[in-house]
Amino acid sequence: MRKIGFLIFITLVIQSCGVDSDVLEYAKNNINLFLVFPENDSECTEGIVVSDTESELIFEWIDENNNAPYILHLTNISNSQTESYESESTEVAITLKRGVIYSWYVTGKINSSSEVWSFYNEGPGLESTIPFPATAISPVSGASISRTSTTVNLIWQSEDLDNDIVGHDLYFGEAKDPELYGIDIIETRFDDIPVVAGKTYYWKIVTKDSVGNESTSPVFTFTVG
Repeated sequence: MRKIGFLIFITLVIQSCGVDSDVLEYAKNNINLFLVFPENDSECTEGIVVSDTESELIFEWIDENNNAPYILHLTNISNSQTESYESESTEVAITLKRGVIYSWYVTGKINSSSEVWSFYNEGPGLESTIPFPATAISPVSGASISRTSTTVNLIWQSEDLDNDIVGHDLYFGEAKDPELYGIDIIETRFDDIPVVAGKTYYWKIVTKDSVGNESTSPVFTFTVG
C-alpha cells in the first residue's frame, strides 16, 4: 500500500460521538504522534474487500519517540461506538464496515497522542453518505480571543461526499454540553454572538444532508481574554 503525505493541523479538538472527552482533553496537549493513513476527511478506496459489508484497512502513523505500545481508538460515526486496538508497531490492520464514516486517533505509552481524523470507508455502492463532522475554523478550539471582544463570529467547515448538505444546527453556551442556539443555518458561520470577558464558551455543530443524515462535531471551546 502506498503511503500518502500528511498535513499536521493545529486545530485542537475534544471529540464527541462516543469518544471519552476527558481522554482527548488530556491528549490535545500532548500531540506528538502523526497520522498518515487513512487521510483526514477522505473517501478511502484502498484496502482488502472481505465481504459485501466489510473490508480490511491498514492504519498508519508516525512516531519519532518510540512510544509503543500504541492504542488506536476507532469510532463508528453512525452509531457512536468506539473500539480500541493495541499495536507494538506504527500500523495495524482492522476489519471495518463498508459504507461507514469513522473517526480515529492514536495514543502512545508516555504522554503522547495524535489528532482526531475522519474518513469514509467506501462501500459497494455510494448511495448516500453521512456528512463528515464539522471542524472549527475560527476561533480554533482552545483559543483565547481578545478580552475587549463583546461578540464573536463562529466559523466552521463541513464536508459531504454527496455534496448535499442542507443546513447546520449550532449548539453554544457556557456549559460543556451546550444548548441549541441556532437551527437550519445555511452558511458555515454564525456572526455577532454576545460574549463576556473572562468567560469560557463551548460550541458544536450538527451537519444535516438532504436525505436526513446527520453528523455531530466535537465540542469546541474558547475563552474571552
